[in-house]
Amino acid sequence: MCTARALSDVFDEIVVAESDRYPNDPTQRRGVPQSRMYHTLIERGRREIEALFPGFQARLEEHGAPRVGFGFNAAVLTPRGWAQPSAGLVMRNTNVSRVLLESTIRELFVGTPNVEIVESAKVTGLLTEQRDSGLRCTGAQVTQLETGTSEPITADLVIDASGRNTSSPQWLEDLGLPLPPEETLDPRLTYAGQWMQLRPDAEWPAKWWWTHGVFIQRVPPHDIRGAHLMRQENGRWLLTMVAGDGELPPNEEHEIGGFLATLRSPLIAEMLDLFEPTSPVARFRVPVNRWRHYEDWSSALGGFVAMADAVCVANPNQGQGMSVAAAEARLLRRCAQETIDGDLLPERFFAEQARFVESPWRIAVGNDLRFDTVEGPRPASTRAFNWYRRQLARSTNRKVRQHLGDIDGLVTPVDRLYVPTVAVRAALNRVAEAVRWRRDEFDPFGPLPPELPVPSFT
Repeated sequence: MCTARALSDVFDEIVVAESDRYPNDPTQRRGVPQSRMYHTLIERGRREIEALFPGFQARLEEHGAPRVGFGFNAAVLTPRGWAQPSAGLVMRNTNVSRVLLESTIRELFVGTPNVEIVESAKVTGLLTEQRDSGLRCTGAQVTQLETGTSEPITADLVIDASGRNTSSPQWLEDLGLPLPPEETLDPRLTYAGQWMQLRPDAEWPAKWWWTHGVFIQRVPPHDIRGAHLMRQENGRWLLTMVAGDGELPPNEEHEIGGFLATLRSPLIAEMLDLFEPTSPVARFRVPVNRWRHYEDWSSALGGFVAMADAVCVANPNQGQGMSVAAAEARLLRRCAQETIDGDLLPERFFAEQARFVESPWRIAVGNDLRFDTVEGPRPASTRAFNWYRRQLARSTNRKVRQHLGDIDGLVTPVDRLYVPTVAVRAALNRVAEAVRWRRDEFDPFGPLPPELPVPSFT
């Protein structure tokens, strides 16, 4: 939907082939098996979607989608202990269910004048013709899933935005084309989630400043279990349990307590006394990290573009996927506006796409490779990247925290991690923490977060 909306400003007509049928109200869709899991919209994605669909953020707020900041209104137990609470705000994410996010975009998307939506339809192959410039994609074969009828749809540009289960590799092989080189890494992670609501008689303790949730992170290299209980829209909450090394978190309600008891803090287990479940437990196996390097493809196909998870899908732990898709939609629009020759558009887009994808890929894969249970090469550059990020994450300097938050939120490219002024601030902050006498001693390794916010260093 983001891509179709972005390109509707450039092309005369857009045809969307959607294998599902769009529901009339916010509800789960068959084609989105991960929609029952925790979703958060990081800052880059919020800005990109708002630019495509003005009024998007206001509609989420009408439904009560909360803005969440760790250390501000949510507590996080990191590998280095509890993040120091602060009255200041570094970066907020928008916690919103996949169902609400998708239905909100759909309301703003449906009715775009030059967009035709063909529901319950699947692309089964690409149409091509040989030209002087080489093989050219001229459209797609679309099959109606309910009737089995098939028809060709011609187009100047065919875009694969079908997600991680894309059929593009098969289409390209059917055309006799080599596939682009790819990288893969299996994070060996499984999530389990259950929706919650506060009990009618629940009283939130006054000392619990973490009104929007708690996140207990896994600790590399050996700790494979984590969990978070986070507020979502309409006053709902979502409990998420995470297990690595191929282990399965519980999918039965009576097993949840035992799993939470193994974590480093009892806080989430204590908080559950205030909640009651509103759904069964759902479980989802995280797919393999995969980056198809179309920018290095030896056999470019004019008129054909792949994007988002059809090109690069990464561990959703960082909450980047939806934001990457929306950002790439606007990137494709810019490339289409600036590239007159349709045969050159894919090459131009794939090059710029690769530069953008570098940031979320390095962050996601770097995080996965911190754990011994994940098998994969660990070059010196990856080890140095993880070590340096760890040093910055230990800083309480507001500007350092903001800079790191901008990188994790994809607002700032990952290569800006090494800005000298940021490194100097982080180093000076560490020294100040070591020598400064503090009356309000902060213990990051206690079982519970501190009760009151502590002013952070400037």
